[in-house]
Amino acid sequence: MHRTTDLSPSRLSSRLAVASSLMVLACGLAGCGAVDSYDKAISDAWAVTYEIEVSGGGGTLDAVSYLESEKRGDPGSPVEVENAMLVVEGKDSSRSSWSVDSIITAQAEAAVTATPGEGSTATCRILLDGRKAIATQTGAPGEPVECTAITPAFER
Repeated sequence: MHRTTDLSPSRLSSRLAVASSLMVLACGLAGCGAVDSYDKAISDAWAVTYEIEVSGGGGTLDAVSYLESEKRGDPGSPVEVENAMLVVEGKDSSRSSWSVDSIITAQAEAAVTATPGEGSTATCRILLDGRKAIATQTGAPGEPVECTAITPAFER
């Protein structure tokens, strides 16, 4: 048995239009992913230093958490540190500190939280490029302290 196919000009043109539309849509979707990936790879990111200063003694912080961007363009992901060791500042053993350097994408949230030992007071700071403080907070004795800030856009 022999089959015939209707390949009239209007039907052929209609099929070509549908095929072309699907091809453009597929290329567009693939292209969007590539553009998004490229944008992330070149996005601005800050070198962020999280600092915790403790007064009143104690050699560790019970719990510390902070945000860090795994890659440029990514939002910050939480990093947990249990029993963070404090470094005594100078000859004054009643003052000690902990710090870590991290990366945060520009215009994203930077945050650090720490819980000092009982009777100790903690102060947190978020610094851009190790110099400019964008957040500072002091907690009550023995209570958690939290600093949060949105990192600024880079100047163009």
